[in-house]
Amino acid sequence: MQTITSLKKLKISLSGLIIFDDILQDEKINAYRMLLDTLTAPKLDCEGIYKQYQSFYKSILEVNWIQYLVNLLFYSQNEFTRQAVAKGIVGINPVILENVSRDLGIIQDLAQVTSQDIVVLATQRFEREMAKDEREIFLDGLWPGRWPLWEENFPPNVSKCLESSIKSAIEWLELMKDSFGTKFISEDRWENNVSLLSDYYQKTGCGIFAQYAAFKVSERGEGLEGIGNSDPIRINNLICQEREQAVVLRNTESFLQGYPANNIILYGNRGTGKSSLVKALLNEYVSRGLRLVQLKKNQISIFPKLVEELSEIPLKFIVFIDDLSFNDVEEDYKNLKSLLEGGVESRPANVLVYATSNRKHLVRESFADRLGDDVHAHDSVEEKLSLADRFGITVTFLSPDQETYLKMVEGIATQSGLTMDKDELRQRALKWVIMHNGRSGRTARQFIDYLLGESLF
Repeated sequence: MQTITSLKKLKISLSGLIIFDDILQDEKINAYRMLLDTLTAPKLDCEGIYKQYQSFYKSILEVNWIQYLVNLLFYSQNEFTRQAVAKGIVGINPVILENVSRDLGIIQDLAQVTSQDIVVLATQRFEREMAKDEREIFLDGLWPGRWPLWEENFPPNVSKCLESSIKSAIEWLELMKDSFGTKFISEDRWENNVSLLSDYYQKTGCGIFAQYAAFKVSERGEGLEGIGNSDPIRINNLICQEREQAVVLRNTESFLQGYPANNIILYGNRGTGKSSLVKALLNEYVSRGLRLVQLKKNQISIFPKLVEELSEIPLKFIVFIDDLSFNDVEEDYKNLKSLLEGGVESRPANVLVYATSNRKHLVRESFADRLGDDVHAHDSVEEKLSLADRFGITVTFLSPDQETYLKMVEGIATQSGLTMDKDELRQRALKWVIMHNGRSGRTARQFIDYLLGESLF
């Protein structure tokens, strides 16, 4: 049973967190600490206690409090989590491990304070110390016994899906969080969970990189933002792309194993599956530490800074630039060119660039470039065209012929569970392609989506 003294002790202990002190910046934790401050203050403030309780309750409405605390630990980023991602628990300074254990004990003390404990202590103080003129105000609806209680019990069996059945990178991260969370809670003494946490970080990463698998750079270029609804496409969803996949997969495997690997430019017509293949890599390799960072063409200027930041994270990153090309007046290509190869600062071993383009030459070349007044016009042209050469591998995606297109249609239909006579499916697919964008994997997918929608009417 909690007492005012034990809550005061808890309040002081939270201020003494050493390794996981970053959780003290969380708004819900701050709301809880303010509740403890008000509840344990020497002078009773009935209205203040009521307001702080309701404010905290509102902040965790529909949130399981204990699960929330565990998630804060899983998403923390500190010296322990970074070292655990890089090398596991072996080799981490024993002093750090000792402080991790101590912090976990304090956080468990926090988790063990229930909303019922708070209500009981508030009731005791109200009954013992409340002024007579306030009692009439707080009777009935405002009395602590009428306050709502927040959800505290960790949900049992939260991990219902098997790892083999997951479809996307974000589902895999959720599965790991739920699985490790159940094990974490089942330990009577959280201070014994140091090794478990280390295993979790080494498997999933830490901080925002344990919460998300795909990222974009903020519009102002100030940092990474997680993408919660990343494309769930898998390699086996991409049909008749075996030649292109073999090259990209081989290079990516080499990268993940720590062997030399090349930046890749994926070139070809629209709808041939270039971007889909890059996004599918994330869902295939997230469990091996791969993360995807999408960089817009107009953000190329921050590429050097981004790569420098990623080099300090002990995970593997593919920087994905979709539809890459430059006008003749753009200078950003020089930043990218320098870092791809040939600059003073080399590309870190944990970062690759995969870019897609509909143009074989990424920088637009005009006849003016050839016929202008530049004395060394040929050198200027060659400098512009050399950007594509800085990608070690070029993978060409060709538009499918008719038979390949029809195989794509049949394969996507099978994956989508669409049943239709084969001859009818082929005939309608050929009619569709005449009216819609030509033959491509994208056109085949759009055709099947149309048939699936049609079947619902």
